[in-house]
Amino acid sequence: MVVTHNVKGYEEFMKKMEELETGDSNNPVHVLFSGGKEENGESWCPYCVKAEPVIHDALKKAAEKSHFVHVDVGERSYWKDLNCPFRKDPNTHLIFLPTLLRWKSPQRLDGERCSNKDLVEMMFEDED
Repeated sequence: MVVTHNVKGYEEFMKKMEELETGDSNNPVHVLFSGGKEENGESWCPYCVKAEPVIHDALKKAAEKSHFVHVDVGERSYWKDLNCPFRKDPNTHLIFLPTLLRWKSPQRLDGERCSNKDLVEMMFEDED
């Protein structure tokens, strides 16, 4: 079964990735970056709201001992700042939300492509 982790903000994200890299580096790690949740429980990012059920449903295609890290990037104003660390980090280089990627790999889906069931399932099924 896929091990799911939920983190909020850049510092928590970096801490979790360091922990996974040192503790369980043999299994794939997929990371979903999405906009923070508002009072109604939904993300301020409409594409994230649309993509989340597709991605969570496709998780059943992921390798048994893989990791899935759902990252809440924070409020819209924080994300829109061009100096946002998620945008500047060479390992993430985020431009769009949502972004689903395989950690330390060129594989990534962003924006509306994260709502495409076939593309998302391929991302989880592909071993390399």
